[in-house]
Amino acid sequence: MEYSAFEKVPQKDRSYSFKDQFVVWFSSCSLPAAWYYGALMAGWQGIGGALILIFIVNTLSLLPWAYLGEIAAKSGASSMAIVRPAFGIKGSVVPSIFYLVMGIGWAVVNVFLGAIALSFIFKLWLGWPSYLDANNLIYMTGYIFMVCLLQGYFAVSGHQILKKLQWIATVFFILLGMYQTYVVFSHWGVGALLSWRPDKILTAAVGPFNYRITFALLVDLLIAYNWTWEFIGDFSRFAKDKKAGTWGPFWGANIAQYWWFLVGALAVVYLSVTTGQYSPLLADPSSTTVSLGLGWLAAIIVLLATITTNAANIYASALGFSNILIEKKASFDSLLKFSAWLVVPLSLIPLFSASFVGFYIFFLDFVGAIVVPLWTITLVDYFIIHKRNYTDDMFEKKKGRYWYQNGWNREAVASLLAGTIIYWLFAYVFINIRESVTATIPTIILVTIIYFKLKHNNVPKI
Repeated sequence: MEYSAFEKVPQKDRSYSFKDQFVVWFSSCSLPAAWYYGALMAGWQGIGGALILIFIVNTLSLLPWAYLGEIAAKSGASSMAIVRPAFGIKGSVVPSIFYLVMGIGWAVVNVFLGAIALSFIFKLWLGWPSYLDANNLIYMTGYIFMVCLLQGYFAVSGHQILKKLQWIATVFFILLGMYQTYVVFSHWGVGALLSWRPDKILTAAVGPFNYRITFALLVDLLIAYNWTWEFIGDFSRFAKDKKAGTWGPFWGANIAQYWWFLVGALAVVYLSVTTGQYSPLLADPSSTTVSLGLGWLAAIIVLLATITTNAANIYASALGFSNILIEKKASFDSLLKFSAWLVVPLSLIPLFSASFVGFYIFFLDFVGAIVVPLWTITLVDYFIIHKRNYTDDMFEKKKGRYWYQNGWNREAVASLLAGTIIYWLFAYVFINIRESVTATIPTIILVTIIYFKLKHNNVPKI
Protein backbone atom coordinates (compact mmCIF):
# COMPACT_ATOMS: atom_id res chain seq x y z
CA MET A 1 0.00 0.00 0.00
CA GLU A 2 1.15 3.53 -0.82
CA TYR A 3 0.47 6.35 1.64
CA SER A 4 -0.23 9.96 0.72
CA ALA A 5 1.61 12.88 2.30
CA PHE A 6 -0.97 13.24 5.07
CA GLU A 7 -1.33 9.58 6.04
CA LYS A 8 0.63 7.99 8.89
CA VAL A 9 2.52 4.82 8.06
CA PRO A 10 1.54 2.24 10.73
CA GLN A 11 4.28 0.28 12.45
CA LYS A 12 3.30 -2.96 10.68
CA ASP A 13 4.10 -1.39 7.30
CA ARG A 14 7.47 0.07 8.30
CA SER A 15 9.63 -2.48 6.52
CA TYR A 16 12.83 -0.54 5.77
CA SER A 17 15.75 -1.74 7.91
CA PHE A 18 18.98 0.20 8.50
CA LYS A 19 20.49 -1.68 5.53
CA ASP A 20 17.51 -0.82 3.33
CA GLN A 21 17.79 2.86 4.24
CA PHE A 22 21.54 2.79 3.62
CA VAL A 23 20.98 1.23 0.20
CA VAL A 24 18.22 3.69 -0.75
CA TRP A 25 20.53 6.62 -0.09
CA PHE A 26 23.71 5.03 -1.40
CA SER A 27 22.05 4.40 -4.75
CA SER A 28 20.12 7.69 -4.77
CA CYS A 29 23.31 9.71 -4.17
CA SER A 30 25.25 7.80 -6.84
CA LEU A 31 24.51 9.85 -9.94
CA PRO A 32 26.21 11.94 -12.65
CA ALA A 33 25.30 15.17 -10.83
CA ALA A 34 27.75 14.08 -8.10
CA TRP A 35 30.56 13.70 -10.65
CA TYR A 36 29.72 17.17 -11.90
CA TYR A 37 29.69 18.78 -8.46
CA GLY A 38 32.95 17.03 -7.56
CA ALA A 39 34.42 18.69 -10.66
CA LEU A 40 33.23 22.10 -9.43
CA MET A 41 34.92 21.45 -6.06
CA ALA A 42 38.25 20.84 -7.78
CA GLY A 43 37.94 24.26 -9.41
CA TRP A 44 38.73 25.92 -6.09
CA GLN A 45 42.10 24.50 -4.97
CA GLY A 46 42.49 21.26 -6.89
CA ILE A 47 42.22 17.84 -5.24
CA GLY A 48 43.37 19.11 -1.83
CA GLY A 49 40.54 21.64 -1.67
CA ALA A 50 38.05 19.08 -2.94
CA LEU A 51 39.05 16.66 -0.15
CA ILE A 52 38.21 19.29 2.50
CA LEU A 53 34.80 19.89 0.94
CA ILE A 54 34.06 16.19 0.39
CA PHE A 55 35.12 14.70 3.71
CA ILE A 56 34.56 17.60 6.14
CA VAL A 57 31.98 20.06 4.79
CA ASN A 58 29.86 17.40 3.11
CA THR A 59 29.76 15.23 6.25
CA LEU A 60 28.87 18.12 8.57
CA SER A 61 26.18 19.44 6.23
CA LEU A 62 24.42 16.06 6.15
CA LEU A 63 24.02 15.93 9.94
CA PRO A 64 21.06 18.37 10.20
CA TRP A 65 19.52 16.73 7.14
CA ALA A 66 19.75 13.28 8.75
CA TYR A 67 17.78 14.50 11.76
CA LEU A 68 14.84 15.19 9.45
CA GLY A 69 14.84 11.41 9.07
CA GLU A 70 14.49 11.03 12.82
CA ILE A 71 11.31 13.13 12.79
CA ALA A 72 9.83 11.02 9.98
CA ALA A 73 10.86 7.68 11.48
CA LYS A 74 9.44 8.54 14.88
CA SER A 75 6.14 9.89 13.55
CA GLY A 76 5.61 7.75 10.43
CA ALA A 77 5.17 10.99 8.48
CA SER A 78 6.38 12.05 5.03
CA SER A 79 8.64 15.06 4.46
CA MET A 80 5.59 17.19 3.76
CA ALA A 81 3.76 15.98 6.89
CA ILE A 82 6.66 16.76 9.23
CA VAL A 83 6.46 20.46 8.27
CA ARG A 84 2.79 20.69 9.33
CA PRO A 85 3.44 21.22 13.06
CA ALA A 86 5.60 24.23 12.15
CA PHE A 87 3.57 25.71 9.29
CA GLY A 88 0.05 24.53 10.11
CA ILE A 89 -2.23 22.06 8.34
CA LYS A 90 -3.09 24.52 5.57
CA GLY A 91 0.11 26.52 5.85
CA SER A 92 2.11 23.44 4.83
CA VAL A 93 0.91 24.13 1.29
CA VAL A 94 3.62 26.81 1.05
CA PRO A 95 6.55 24.44 1.70
CA SER A 96 4.75 21.83 -0.44
CA ILE A 97 4.96 24.20 -3.41
CA PHE A 98 8.65 24.75 -2.67
CA TYR A 99 9.01 20.99 -2.27
CA LEU A 100 7.69 20.48 -5.81
CA VAL A 101 10.19 22.99 -7.15
CA MET A 102 12.98 20.95 -5.52
CA GLY A 103 11.70 17.51 -6.53
CA ILE A 104 10.77 18.32 -10.11
CA GLY A 105 13.76 20.65 -10.50
CA TRP A 106 16.25 18.01 -9.41
CA ALA A 107 14.58 15.42 -11.62
CA VAL A 108 15.03 17.76 -14.60
CA VAL A 109 18.68 18.51 -13.78
CA ASN A 110 19.48 14.83 -13.20
CA VAL A 111 17.81 13.77 -16.45
CA PHE A 112 19.83 16.34 -18.36
CA LEU A 113 23.15 15.44 -16.71
CA GLY A 114 22.42 11.76 -17.33
CA ALA A 115 21.68 12.56 -20.99
CA ILE A 116 24.95 14.50 -21.27
CA ALA A 117 26.89 11.52 -19.87
CA LEU A 118 25.10 9.16 -22.27
CA SER A 119 25.93 11.46 -25.19
CA PHE A 120 29.67 11.23 -24.40
CA ILE A 121 29.40 7.46 -24.03
CA PHE A 122 27.59 6.91 -27.33
CA LYS A 123 29.93 9.28 -29.17
CA LEU A 124 32.94 7.19 -28.18
CA TRP A 125 31.06 3.91 -28.52
CA LEU A 126 29.01 4.43 -31.70
CA GLY A 127 30.23 7.77 -33.05
CA TRP A 128 27.00 9.70 -32.44
CA PRO A 129 27.21 13.47 -31.72
CA SER A 130 27.76 14.42 -28.07
CA TYR A 131 26.22 17.32 -26.15
CA LEU A 132 29.17 19.54 -27.12
CA ASP A 133 28.89 18.76 -30.87
CA ALA A 134 26.75 20.37 -33.53
CA ASN A 135 23.56 18.58 -34.63
CA ASN A 136 23.10 16.95 -31.23
CA LEU A 137 19.46 17.97 -30.66
CA ILE A 138 17.82 14.76 -31.89
CA TYR A 139 20.25 12.56 -29.99
CA MET A 140 20.01 14.54 -26.74
CA THR A 141 16.22 14.50 -27.00
CA GLY A 142 16.33 10.73 -27.45
CA TYR A 143 18.53 10.26 -24.36
CA ILE A 144 16.20 12.49 -22.34
CA PHE A 145 13.12 10.49 -23.37
CA MET A 146 14.91 7.20 -22.62
CA VAL A 147 15.77 8.26 -19.08
CA CYS A 148 12.31 9.74 -18.46
CA LEU A 149 10.54 6.58 -19.60
CA LEU A 150 12.57 4.28 -17.36
CA GLN A 151 12.47 6.48 -14.26
CA GLY A 152 8.73 7.05 -14.69
CA TYR A 153 8.07 3.33 -14.87
CA PHE A 154 9.86 2.63 -11.59
CA ALA A 155 8.40 5.70 -9.85
CA VAL A 156 4.78 4.64 -10.43
CA SER A 157 5.58 1.10 -9.25
CA GLY A 158 5.62 2.20 -5.58
CA HIS A 159 8.02 2.23 -2.63
CA GLN A 160 8.49 -1.56 -2.41
CA ILE A 161 9.58 -1.81 -6.06
CA LEU A 162 11.81 1.21 -5.53
CA LYS A 163 13.47 -0.59 -2.61
CA LYS A 164 14.23 -3.61 -4.81
CA LEU A 165 15.55 -1.37 -7.58
CA GLN A 166 17.83 0.42 -5.10
CA TRP A 167 19.24 -2.92 -3.89
CA ILE A 168 19.92 -4.08 -7.46
CA ALA A 169 21.52 -0.75 -8.34
CA THR A 170 23.68 -0.76 -5.20
CA VAL A 171 25.03 -4.24 -5.88
CA PHE A 172 25.71 -3.15 -9.45
CA PHE A 173 27.50 0.03 -8.35
CA ILE A 174 29.67 -1.85 -5.88
CA LEU A 175 30.70 -4.66 -8.22
CA LEU A 176 30.94 -2.91 -11.58
CA GLY A 177 31.34 0.65 -10.31
CA MET A 178 34.39 -0.33 -8.26
CA TYR A 179 35.86 -1.98 -11.33
CA GLN A 180 35.21 1.14 -13.36
CA THR A 181 36.82 3.29 -10.66
CA TYR A 182 39.87 1.01 -10.59
CA VAL A 183 40.24 1.22 -14.35
CA VAL A 184 39.89 5.00 -14.34
CA PHE A 185 42.33 5.54 -11.46
CA SER A 186 44.88 3.20 -13.06
CA HIS A 187 44.58 5.08 -16.33
CA TRP A 188 44.98 8.51 -14.75
CA GLY A 189 47.82 7.88 -12.30
CA VAL A 190 46.31 9.61 -9.29
CA GLY A 191 49.57 10.68 -7.66
CA ALA A 192 50.44 13.05 -10.52
CA LEU A 193 47.12 14.85 -10.15
CA LEU A 194 47.44 15.92 -6.52
CA SER A 195 49.75 18.86 -7.28
CA TRP A 196 47.42 20.51 -9.82
CA ARG A 197 45.95 23.90 -8.91
CA PRO A 198 43.92 26.26 -11.10
CA ASP A 199 46.21 28.94 -12.49
CA LYS A 200 43.57 31.59 -11.78
CA ILE A 201 40.36 32.04 -9.79
CA LEU A 202 37.77 30.30 -11.90
CA THR A 203 34.45 31.99 -12.64
CA ALA A 204 30.97 31.03 -13.82
CA ALA A 205 28.36 33.31 -15.34
CA VAL A 206 24.88 33.29 -13.81
CA GLY A 207 22.79 35.65 -15.91
CA PRO A 208 24.28 39.14 -15.44
CA PHE A 209 26.39 37.94 -12.49
CA ASN A 210 29.90 36.54 -12.78
CA TYR A 211 30.74 34.35 -9.80
CA ARG A 212 34.17 33.45 -8.55
CA ILE A 213 34.49 29.78 -7.54
CA THR A 214 35.42 30.39 -3.88
CA PHE A 215 35.28 28.12 -0.84
CA ALA A 216 32.26 30.00 0.53
CA LEU A 217 30.33 29.64 -2.73
CA LEU A 218 31.07 25.91 -2.86
CA VAL A 219 29.92 25.52 0.77
CA ASP A 220 26.63 27.21 -0.15
CA LEU A 221 26.14 25.00 -3.18
CA LEU A 222 27.10 21.85 -1.25
CA ILE A 223 24.57 22.54 1.51
CA ALA A 224 21.93 23.27 -1.12
CA TYR A 225 22.91 20.05 -2.92
CA ASN A 226 22.57 17.98 0.26
CA TRP A 227 19.54 19.62 1.82
CA THR A 228 17.54 19.28 -1.39
CA TRP A 229 17.49 15.52 -0.87
CA GLU A 230 14.01 16.45 0.22
CA PHE A 231 12.51 12.98 0.14
CA ILE A 232 14.41 11.72 3.21
CA GLY A 233 11.16 11.73 5.20
CA ASP A 234 9.26 9.97 2.42
CA PHE A 235 11.39 6.86 2.93
CA SER A 236 12.40 7.28 6.59
CA ARG A 237 8.69 7.01 7.47
CA PHE A 238 8.98 3.38 6.36
CA ALA A 239 11.98 2.79 8.67
CA LYS A 240 11.64 0.09 11.32
CA ASP A 241 13.13 2.35 13.98
CA LYS A 242 14.62 5.79 14.59
CA LYS A 243 18.19 4.60 14.06
CA ALA A 244 17.39 3.21 10.63
CA GLY A 245 15.54 6.36 9.57
CA THR A 246 18.29 8.73 10.74
CA TRP A 247 21.67 7.07 10.38
CA GLY A 248 20.88 4.77 7.44
CA PRO A 249 20.38 7.83 5.17
CA PHE A 250 23.34 9.66 6.75
CA TRP A 251 25.90 6.94 6.05
CA GLY A 252 24.40 5.83 2.73
CA ALA A 253 24.49 9.38 1.36
CA ASN A 254 27.94 10.15 2.76
CA ILE A 255 29.71 7.05 1.47
CA ALA A 256 28.17 7.40 -1.98
CA GLN A 257 29.13 11.05 -2.20
CA TYR A 258 32.66 10.50 -0.88
CA TRP A 259 33.14 8.14 -3.81
CA TRP A 260 31.32 9.95 -6.62
CA PHE A 261 32.45 13.48 -5.71
CA LEU A 262 36.07 12.32 -5.60
CA VAL A 263 35.84 10.55 -8.95
CA GLY A 264 34.41 13.72 -10.53
CA ALA A 265 37.16 15.86 -8.97
CA LEU A 266 39.91 13.54 -10.18
CA ALA A 267 38.37 13.36 -13.65
CA VAL A 268 38.29 17.13 -14.18
CA VAL A 269 41.84 17.55 -12.84
CA TYR A 270 43.08 14.82 -15.20
CA LEU A 271 41.44 16.58 -18.13
CA SER A 272 42.83 19.94 -17.00
CA VAL A 273 46.36 18.52 -16.80
CA THR A 274 46.20 16.74 -20.16
CA THR A 275 44.26 19.34 -22.19
CA GLY A 276 45.05 22.59 -20.38
CA GLN A 277 41.34 23.37 -20.02
CA TYR A 278 39.07 23.16 -16.96
CA SER A 279 35.64 21.85 -18.03
CA PRO A 280 33.32 20.27 -15.41
CA LEU A 281 30.97 19.02 -18.13
CA LEU A 282 33.66 16.62 -19.31
CA ALA A 283 34.31 15.17 -15.84
CA ASP A 284 32.63 11.90 -16.73
CA PRO A 285 34.81 8.86 -15.92
CA SER A 286 32.58 6.71 -18.15
CA SER A 287 34.56 7.89 -21.15
CA THR A 288 37.60 5.91 -19.99
CA THR A 289 35.45 2.82 -19.58
CA VAL A 290 34.18 3.25 -23.14
CA SER A 291 37.73 3.52 -24.46
CA LEU A 292 38.35 0.04 -23.04
CA GLY A 293 35.49 -1.39 -25.09
CA LEU A 294 32.97 -1.42 -22.22
CA GLY A 295 30.48 1.12 -23.54
CA TRP A 296 27.55 -1.00 -22.40
CA LEU A 297 28.91 -0.95 -18.84
CA ALA A 298 29.27 2.82 -18.81
CA ALA A 299 25.76 3.27 -20.21
CA ILE A 300 24.19 0.94 -17.63
CA ILE A 301 25.95 2.71 -14.75
CA VAL A 302 24.74 6.14 -15.91
CA LEU A 303 21.19 4.90 -16.54
CA LEU A 304 20.92 3.12 -13.18
CA ALA A 305 22.48 6.06 -11.35
CA THR A 306 20.01 8.53 -12.86
CA ILE A 307 16.91 6.32 -12.69
CA THR A 308 17.28 5.28 -9.05
CA THR A 309 17.56 8.90 -7.96
CA ASN A 310 14.84 10.34 -10.14
CA ALA A 311 12.31 7.60 -9.48
CA ALA A 312 12.51 8.67 -5.83
CA ASN A 313 12.28 12.37 -6.81
CA ILE A 314 9.10 11.70 -8.79
CA TYR A 315 7.64 9.67 -5.94
CA ALA A 316 8.38 12.55 -3.56
CA SER A 317 6.89 15.11 -5.96
CA ALA A 318 3.64 13.14 -6.05
CA LEU A 319 3.54 13.37 -2.25
CA GLY A 320 3.94 17.13 -2.53
CA PHE A 321 0.99 17.25 -4.93
CA SER A 322 -1.08 15.10 -2.56
CA ASN A 323 -0.61 17.63 0.23
CA ILE A 324 -1.48 20.58 -2.03
CA LEU A 325 -4.57 18.77 -3.38
CA ILE A 326 -5.67 17.41 -0.01
CA GLU A 327 -9.25 18.64 -0.58
CA LYS A 328 -9.45 17.00 -4.01
CA LYS A 329 -10.09 13.36 -4.83
CA ALA A 330 -7.01 12.70 -6.95
CA SER A 331 -5.55 9.26 -6.27
CA PHE A 332 -1.90 8.94 -5.32
CA ASP A 333 -1.36 6.66 -8.34
CA SER A 334 -2.64 9.35 -10.71
CA LEU A 335 -0.38 11.93 -9.03
CA LEU A 336 2.61 9.63 -9.54
CA LYS A 337 1.85 9.35 -13.24
CA PHE A 338 1.30 13.10 -13.57
CA SER A 339 4.64 13.83 -11.85
CA ALA A 340 6.43 11.36 -14.12
CA TRP A 341 5.00 12.97 -17.28
CA LEU A 342 5.60 16.52 -16.02
CA VAL A 343 9.35 15.91 -15.89
CA VAL A 344 9.50 15.04 -19.61
CA PRO A 345 8.90 18.46 -21.24
CA LEU A 346 10.72 20.31 -18.45
CA SER A 347 13.85 18.18 -19.04
CA LEU A 348 14.16 19.69 -22.50
CA ILE A 349 14.56 23.26 -21.15
CA PRO A 350 18.34 23.05 -20.40
CA LEU A 351 18.91 22.27 -24.10
CA PHE A 352 18.35 25.97 -24.71
CA SER A 353 20.67 27.23 -21.95
CA ALA A 354 23.81 29.00 -23.17
CA SER A 355 25.93 27.74 -20.25
CA PHE A 356 25.04 24.66 -18.25
CA VAL A 357 27.62 25.55 -15.58
CA GLY A 358 25.78 28.80 -14.94
CA PHE A 359 22.41 27.06 -15.12
CA TYR A 360 23.56 24.46 -12.56
CA ILE A 361 24.92 27.04 -10.10
CA PHE A 362 21.79 29.18 -10.44
CA PHE A 363 19.59 26.13 -9.84
CA LEU A 364 21.47 25.18 -6.66
CA ASP A 365 21.31 28.78 -5.44
CA PHE A 366 17.59 28.94 -6.20
CA VAL A 367 16.77 25.78 -4.25
CA GLY A 368 19.26 26.74 -1.52
CA ALA A 369 17.19 29.85 -0.85
CA ILE A 370 14.24 27.51 -0.26
CA VAL A 371 15.69 24.58 1.68
CA VAL A 372 17.99 26.48 4.04
CA PRO A 373 15.19 28.42 5.77
CA LEU A 374 12.64 25.60 5.33
CA TRP A 375 14.62 22.89 7.10
CA THR A 376 16.05 25.36 9.64
CA ILE A 377 12.50 26.23 10.74
CA THR A 378 11.47 22.55 10.79
CA LEU A 379 14.44 21.51 12.94
CA VAL A 380 14.10 24.50 15.33
CA ASP A 381 10.38 23.80 15.69
CA TYR A 382 10.85 20.10 16.43
CA PHE A 383 13.98 20.09 18.59
CA ILE A 384 13.74 23.46 20.38
CA ILE A 385 10.13 24.68 20.34
CA HIS A 386 8.37 21.31 20.71
CA LYS A 387 11.29 19.44 22.32
CA ARG A 388 10.94 16.35 20.07
CA ASN A 389 7.26 16.01 20.88
CA TYR A 390 5.01 16.00 17.79
CA THR A 391 1.56 14.40 17.95
CA ASP A 392 -0.61 12.66 15.37
CA ASP A 393 -2.53 15.91 14.93
CA MET A 394 -0.16 16.50 12.00
CA PHE A 395 -2.25 14.01 10.01
CA GLU A 396 -5.55 15.82 10.56
CA LYS A 397 -7.29 17.55 7.66
CA LYS A 398 -8.93 20.12 9.92
CA LYS A 399 -8.67 21.31 13.51
CA GLY A 400 -6.30 19.72 16.00
CA ARG A 401 -3.21 21.00 17.75
CA TYR A 402 -1.60 22.33 14.58
CA TRP A 403 -4.58 24.19 13.16
CA TYR A 404 -3.32 27.56 14.52
CA GLN A 405 -5.09 30.49 12.78
CA ASN A 406 -7.49 28.87 10.31
CA GLY A 407 -4.87 26.23 9.50
CA TRP A 408 -1.92 28.62 9.16
CA ASN A 409 1.03 29.28 11.45
CA ARG A 410 1.84 32.76 10.20
CA GLU A 411 5.08 32.96 12.18
CA ALA A 412 6.58 30.03 10.25
CA VAL A 413 5.37 31.23 6.86
CA ALA A 414 6.73 34.72 7.54
CA SER A 415 10.06 33.26 8.71
CA LEU A 416 10.31 31.10 5.58
CA LEU A 417 9.68 34.00 3.23
CA ALA A 418 12.07 36.21 5.20
CA GLY A 419 14.74 33.50 5.07
CA THR A 420 14.41 33.14 1.32
CA ILE A 421 14.80 36.91 0.89
CA ILE A 422 17.81 36.97 3.24
CA TYR A 423 19.52 34.17 1.29
CA TRP A 424 18.96 35.95 -2.03
CA LEU A 425 20.23 39.24 -0.63
CA PHE A 426 23.51 37.60 0.38
CA ALA A 427 23.67 35.61 -2.86
CA TYR A 428 22.99 38.42 -5.33
CA VAL A 429 23.30 41.78 -3.53
CA PHE A 430 26.02 41.40 -0.88
CA ILE A 431 28.16 39.33 -3.20
CA ASN A 432 31.49 40.24 -1.59
CA ILE A 433 30.24 39.07 1.80
CA ARG A 434 28.85 35.89 0.29
CA GLU A 435 32.19 35.03 -1.32
CA SER A 436 33.85 35.01 2.11
CA VAL A 437 31.23 33.95 4.69
CA THR A 438 28.54 32.17 2.55
CA ALA A 439 24.86 33.01 2.20
CA THR A 440 23.83 29.90 4.14
CA ILE A 441 25.33 30.61 7.56
CA PRO A 442 23.82 34.12 7.98
CA THR A 443 20.46 32.78 6.75
CA ILE A 444 20.44 29.91 9.28
CA ILE A 445 21.33 32.26 12.16
CA LEU A 446 18.83 34.96 11.23
CA VAL A 447 15.97 32.55 10.47
CA THR A 448 16.53 30.77 13.80
CA ILE A 449 16.37 34.10 15.66
CA ILE A 450 13.34 35.34 13.70
CA TYR A 451 11.32 32.14 14.10
CA PHE A 452 12.23 31.63 17.75
CA LYS A 453 11.34 35.21 18.64
CA LEU A 454 8.03 35.04 16.78
CA LYS A 455 7.07 31.58 17.95
CA HIS A 456 8.38 30.62 21.39
CA ASN A 457 5.68 32.50 23.28
CA ASN A 458 2.91 31.03 21.12
CA VAL A 459 3.37 27.25 21.44
CA PRO A 460 0.12 25.28 21.68
CA LYS A 461 -0.19 23.32 24.91
CA ILE A 462 -0.64 19.55 24.92
